[in-house]
Amino acid sequence: MPTHRPKLSSLSLALASVSTSVFISALATPLYAAEQLPQVTVSADLRETAQQDMPASVSVYTQTDLQDQGATHFDDVLLKTPNVNYSGQSSRARHIQIRGMGERDEYTGAPNSSVGFAIDDIDFSGIGMTGNLFDVKQVEVLRGPQNTRYGQSAIGGLVNIQTNDPTAHEEGMAELTLGQDNLKEFGLVTSGPFSAKEGAPQYRISVFKHGSDGFRTNDTLDKTDTNGRDELNVRAKFRLTPNPNTLVDVSLIHADLNNGYDAFARDNSFTTLSNEPGKDTQLSNAGSVKVVSTANPDYVLTSKTSLANSDMVYSYDDDWTADSIGAYRNDKMRRTVSQEIRLTSTESSRLFKQSTDWLMGVYGSNLEETNDTEYYATSSSEFSLQKVAGFGQLDYAMTPKATLTGGLRIEQNTSQFSNSNNENYTPEETLWGANVSYSYKYNATHTAFTGITRGYKAGGFNPGQPSGTSNEYLRFDAETLLNYELGLKSDFASLGLKTNITAFYMDRSNPQLDGYTYDPSSFTNYVFYTENFDSANSYGLEGDFSWRAHRSLTVFGSLGLMQTQVNGTPLNSGFTISGREAAHAPSYQLNVGAKYRHALGYFAQADVTGVDSFYFDNTHNIQSDAYRLINARLGYETKDYEVYVWGKNLTDETYATRGFYFDFNAPYTNPSEYNRLGDPRQVGVTARVYF
Repeated sequence: MPTHRPKLSSLSLALASVSTSVFISALATPLYAAEQLPQVTVSADLRETAQQDMPASVSVYTQTDLQDQGATHFDDVLLKTPNVNYSGQSSRARHIQIRGMGERDEYTGAPNSSVGFAIDDIDFSGIGMTGNLFDVKQVEVLRGPQNTRYGQSAIGGLVNIQTNDPTAHEEGMAELTLGQDNLKEFGLVTSGPFSAKEGAPQYRISVFKHGSDGFRTNDTLDKTDTNGRDELNVRAKFRLTPNPNTLVDVSLIHADLNNGYDAFARDNSFTTLSNEPGKDTQLSNAGSVKVVSTANPDYVLTSKTSLANSDMVYSYDDDWTADSIGAYRNDKMRRTVSQEIRLTSTESSRLFKQSTDWLMGVYGSNLEETNDTEYYATSSSEFSLQKVAGFGQLDYAMTPKATLTGGLRIEQNTSQFSNSNNENYTPEETLWGANVSYSYKYNATHTAFTGITRGYKAGGFNPGQPSGTSNEYLRFDAETLLNYELGLKSDFASLGLKTNITAFYMDRSNPQLDGYTYDPSSFTNYVFYTENFDSANSYGLEGDFSWRAHRSLTVFGSLGLMQTQVNGTPLNSGFTISGREAAHAPSYQLNVGAKYRHALGYFAQADVTGVDSFYFDNTHNIQSDAYRLINARLGYETKDYEVYVWGKNLTDETYATRGFYFDFNAPYTNPSEYNRLGDPRQVGVTARVYF
């Protein structure tokens, strides 16, 4: 497979060699008294909970973790998260799979996400290209159904990004990165109070600009940036305390992603031939207001209001060559507004002889989306979705060590869809989810938990099908899921070691799976749809650890093991799936590494990520190859500045993030495999200044 990339550079070899030497030297140094690792709080839970106490499988990346890895977008940590994968169907990862659940494209009409994606309480599910990680407090990835927490968009899991809050003292930071592929990044953040007066409002403003060429050479146009990224992210946060009992947080987001999309080549290389290279743009303006009031001694009142407007263009050259056959283009506009009001008990209002904490709330949202599509013909559609939900949770302290938790959410969905082909759908559904968990804190070291969760995902419809299509094409039913988990979270404080391990089993009823098929009666020859399979399940293990082996050395790792089984007959695919693995669901994902931070300022980190092979779709048997990615980072840190030299994918591994199996030419009976390749090796330097 031709790749047109340079051989391993001397700088890459130096990075790998020096990193190895540093880690071996550190390991040979006598161990000192271990330092306890910091505690992390998960904000995506209905009540903020320490990660070690949360009865669920969750991965958390703190600001320190992200900066040490050089992560500036959620793409950079996604594959390092156990049992989390993505479909390279866009310039950034927005089609995410958790435990084998999640969409791989968006050709089937109305949005219907399996994995929730939120930034500062703003819903970006299905359009998570805005997941910039500059000046982020932490990233939380919750695996398994999160419907009682987040509603019907999170049957597979939830990605929650919390940006840094304003500070009571003045601080600032500037960051500059330069690297291969014409990489240029610049970030600036400033934070502090508006005045020296006690209780004065506080602000935090961050700006981040990313530019790169996209690792492709377009021979037809003689360009190297047709797959490039041009991204601007601006965030502002304000904290006000109008009185001692009220806290108001305001978050504003402006994201302008003007990316190219020219990722596929017929010879599966990094050299493209498109004469009409595509676009993958997103302009999002969003905001949220969170008000927390403790004025009433019997409960804490929390109000969350959010508003988001996003305009997107997704296009590509239809034949990937210099022939003027045409292009696919979709212009999308999405508007969302949501309101949640939540009451949380205090110590004085606990139930049942002060043994039970309670929480209850209501939620409402409205989504409006329009799509204008050009693909051999022009079509347009309008979609709206209204959600109204009520939810509650009880946490019963059975003993000082044992807690029983139960939660319930009931949600009413009402939607309307119409398009220029005179198709009209008005589905209405009442959905419900629930969770019951039991946790037992044996001692200060070990906490075990087990739980059952019922998740849900709304049914829907498949517009744009050929005339005379049978009803099984046109609609699909709601999906439900029973998720069983058993886990152990341990904090060996004297050893500086934290471990988490969770075993899970997910049983899906009416599983929704998306696919495509060749249909000669269709004007475009290919038809995309979502359908219900007969059954699907997954089971496996998820674990991670962090060990401060030495006051200067931390060793870390994670592992996801998973088996998925899908049974059904894809529509018009010509074969039946029986016990086969789900698409984009590798059997293992691992990440292991170490970082060395010396008191004199020397820093080094290296890690390796391994991903097993996986099927690309449910309509054919083509698979990716297993692969591994090695990253390393060397630096020098002081109180006022930091400088790093780094390398990603140091061994220049060739790997696929998306794959198709079809024939470009009539009569479409001789299909071939086509892959979207992940990023090759990249080396760069980053400097950071604090002020």
